[in-house]
Amino acid sequence: MAFSNTTKSTHKKRKTICDINITPFVDILLVLLIIFMISAPMMTSSVSINLPKGTKTPIEESVLPISVSVKADGTIYLQDELIKINELNSDLLKLTSNNLETKIYVHADKALDYGKVMNIVSAISSIGFNKVILVTEILK
Repeated sequence: MAFSNTTKSTHKKRKTICDINITPFVDILLVLLIIFMISAPMMTSSVSINLPKGTKTPIEESVLPISVSVKADGTIYLQDELIKINELNSDLLKLTSNNLETKIYVHADKALDYGKVMNIVSAISSIGFNKVILVTEILK
């Protein structure tokens, strides 16, 4: 407790101040805030996930979708034709008639290395296509 020094003479008793001191409470809250700010990013990075599942219903479109499929062995198919990755850019531009707003659906095998999938997505994006969609299996 704190004491008041507002007495007129030095011989009188000091009065106690009955206010609540919230300084220790604020100190504890700030320490907890710092602890949570430091520990929160560590908790989200250690989550084990299985990506190839999705929950969204299929989208109905009137335009025939352009699909790029990649098998587990790394072979690439544009629609149903086997192609090489260096032919992907020119074949996509021919198939879409240079329309960079066309949606490109990428179907990749679950066992395929994630880096290989991202190489194909970056190859498609490097042309200028900005609507690249990774297709997943629908959960039932």
